[in-house]
Amino acid sequence: MDNYGLIVFLAVALGTGLLICEVFIPSGGILSIGSILCFAVATFSAWRGWYQAGDTTWWWSYVFGMILLLPTTISGAVYIFPRTTYGKAVLAIPQSLEEVTPFLKEEARLTSLINSHGQTSTMFSPGGMVLIGHEKFHAESEGVLIDAGTDVVVVGVRGNRLIVMSAELHDSIAQSTSSPKTSAVNKVPNVDLDQNITSANATSGGDPFDFDVPQNV
Repeated sequence: MDNYGLIVFLAVALGTGLLICEVFIPSGGILSIGSILCFAVATFSAWRGWYQAGDTTWWWSYVFGMILLLPTTISGAVYIFPRTTYGKAVLAIPQSLEEVTPFLKEEARLTSLINSHGQTSTMFSPGGMVLIGHEKFHAESEGVLIDAGTDVVVVGVRGNRLIVMSAELHDSIAQSTSSPKTSAVNKVPNVDLDQNITSANATSGGDPFDFDVPQNV
């Protein structure tokens, strides 16, 4: 009886392990068949060691234990598998937005600093540190050298870094953009055509033109 009891516990443990492995490592049913054989051996051993020996308490405990163990094991493995890294890769489950963009909150915080004024703590060549309020941030310029202690304006975000521009350059660009564009208009002076023609006749010897000059020009 003791030997049968030991076989029951070993067979149940092995069958449960194979059943879990079948969920995590699909084997085309091979592990499932092995698990079924283990549970069959466990059931036969429990029947021979407990039921036939008249120890029905252990037999019915085994039966009810298996009724609870099998569905609990399967449902637990199915629940955990898609939530593991391997399970997500196998099932191609789309990741959450937080997982796809791990710095989403930090990027949103940096984006809120656009148009903020600060001062460079180090020389930018083109990266460095900028002080905004009482907090320092990693930042970079658009390939422009900026000395330490220069007033800057945040103009964008790139990854987890701020993009800054010197305040003087930023203000000059803003002024040039906001100033109205004027187009040059060529003004033609009023010309007294009759007077010019008379002057031309006097210069050329006074010979009149052989055509009439329109009066309304």
